[in-house]
Amino acid sequence: MVMTMKTQRKFKNYAALLKAFIDQGGEVTAPIDLDAIADMLGIEVRDAPELEETDVIGEISFDKEGGHAVIKINPFQNTYLVRRRFTLAHELGHYCLHSSSDKQVFSDDRKTMNRMASYWDKYESEANSFAAQLLMPKQLVLNESGIILDSYITENGGRKMTTEQFTDQIARVFCVSKQAMQYRLQSIGIIS
Repeated sequence: MVMTMKTQRKFKNYAALLKAFIDQGGEVTAPIDLDAIADMLGIEVRDAPELEETDVIGEISFDKEGGHAVIKINPFQNTYLVRRRFTLAHELGHYCLHSSSDKQVFSDDRKTMNRMASYWDKYESEANSFAAQLLMPKQLVLNESGIILDSYITENGGRKMTTEQFTDQIARVFCVSKQAMQYRLQSIGIIS
């Protein structure tokens, strides 16, 4: 069965969302303030312990007109701040890219939130990519990379930082997992 969906894109990409955030007085600094972005969009974000019964990590629902949205976060599967941030960014991706009058709910579990497992689902793959780009905007990653590397070289008498040290440190700056940062650094071309 093929499901059709009338997609109404709120923002065509993460850069358009960040531009709107800046235009509304927000600051794009690491780590990205996802709760402020959700607030700017008028999205209610709340913990939903009841999601644990269905093994859902996060969920976004839209009203029938596609205006008001609610993001529910499973607090039991998002106890780690890095996990919660990715879940929220993923659901914001659904909001920005997939607001629709045909599909009012996106419920995400471990499979849909997994980079490899979501490859075959267009909506989940797009939401994962959007989340990575929103959490780690390219220009901000480049700027912070320069600061980290310059600081390390200065403090360590010209010694170079290992890729593992660099990835760990910049992941902490952006409040993301080391694995997510490694993928992002590779996609940007900073590491191979």
